[in-house]
Amino acid sequence: MKRYFLYINTELRHMKIILAAATEMEMSYFRGACKESNIINIEYCITGVGAIATTFQLQKIILAVNPDIVIQIGLAGSFSTLYSIGNAVAVKNEIIAEMGVFEKEGYKDIFDLGLVNRDDFPYKNAQLINEDEYILNITGLDCVSAVTVNEISTSKEKVDLYSNHYHALIETMEGAALHYVCLQNNIRFIQIRGISNYIGERDKSKWEIKKAMDAALAAYNNVITHLENNLSK
Repeated sequence: MKRYFLYINTELRHMKIILAAATEMEMSYFRGACKESNIINIEYCITGVGAIATTFQLQKIILAVNPDIVIQIGLAGSFSTLYSIGNAVAVKNEIIAEMGVFEKEGYKDIFDLGLVNRDDFPYKNAQLINEDEYILNITGLDCVSAVTVNEISTSKEKVDLYSNHYHALIETMEGAALHYVCLQNNIRFIQIRGISNYIGERDKSKWEIKKAMDAALAAYNNVITHLENNLSK
């Protein structure tokens, strides 16, 4: 169900948000620099690296907090030069990679194999889609498709698969877990990613980690400002 407008409890006029990041390094940076709020309660969650740890930690904190919105913020690698490193994007579509098999005729995922229907909830056409246009728009970012991996992509075969077959612009190790858990729990969410590097580039002297985190932080602050303005009306 598409939800484009922000529901506000006019009696309480407050909101609960979970801010999630994969690592302590990311969380320390964002928590130390992010916009504070007097009318939005923010719970912080370090999920750990990878989809499995993220799924567990998000489900646990969602049950404890019952948030209005979950915001995942972090870094990502890009398959494309469409967005230069040091910029940030919001993720609309997520795909879970590496659940399938390579055969002679190529790669088949769990949907190709018929193990899961492409439109079985929470999937739509084999993707985990954030259809909340309001939340996506208030980031001020372009919306992209992403793929979530267990192994950072370095081989040409995998890069071609994810960027050409799945049309992913970026890859992360936790994004699909956010989409899956929040869709299952019917909780609004947004994934904000700063692009720190191009996929395959392992020379970290060429990465722009601080610029990427700053760009993601600016988008997060945009979200908080818009939400505060709505709550104050």
